[in-house]
Amino acid sequence: MAYFLWFGIVVLIFALMHYFTELSGRQKGFISLLVALAVSGAIAYNISSDRERAQITQIELSYQQGKTILCGDVEVNASEFTYSEGTQSFVGNKGTSHYQQIFNARECR
Repeated sequence: MAYFLWFGIVVLIFALMHYFTELSGRQKGFISLLVALAVSGAIAYNISSDRERAQITQIELSYQQGKTILCGDVEVNASEFTYSEGTQSFVGNKGTSHYQQIFNARECR
């Protein structure tokens, strides 16, 4: 839905440039290129962010299901680590060999 909003904004900018400016064709083309690049960059960033969020959600779900997750070369599981939702990281529990070790969920597979 947000992509339609971006498309509407681009169409509105083009209409304003066409009817209410005295820019040359080359200047309008340059501005159009800049707007198109900005919108394309925003869309690419959103897609990348959605993929990263989905990956972290999958890792969190696997952890909650009791599966072992690999973070670097360390196996992370619910008996030795606690998941911190605020920082999206795994923290080693007291009394384990991984006490106070912290792994970011983005680093895990």
